[in-house]
Amino acid sequence: MSTEPEKPDFFVRLYRALGPLAGGLLLDFADLATFGPTGFFAGPFIGVAIAFWICSIYRFSFWTKVMLSLLAGLYCSIPMTEPLPLATLITTACRFFESPPSPPSSSSGTSGQIRKQVDSTIIENEEEDEA
Repeated sequence: MSTEPEKPDFFVRLYRALGPLAGGLLLDFADLATFGPTGFFAGPFIGVAIAFWICSIYRFSFWTKVMLSLLAGLYCSIPMTEPLPLATLITTACRFFESPPSPPSSSSGTSGQIRKQVDSTIIENEEEDEA
């Protein structure tokens, strides 16, 4: 029986860390691609689709996803927003200020007891070495 909590898979951790940032970069590149008159026609559709995916990473409610997606569609259709990577900055700030995930809880409560036993054994061994 393992006493250490299981770490998530590498790709799960990579997706959690870089997914929103990649989404923000993708939205900024879409804004850049919809430069000029193209932005008025294709920009809103592309911005809404990408922003809805970004919002699903953050697990927002449905109506929050809709509101933020509409704002992203507007962002992709407004001229002169191309030089400013606003979407990347916002998604990075969201991930930075996000509350940390809660530690996994054990239903039986034995992992905490095992951890206390291991800690007390280490402390006892250190005291014997010092004496």
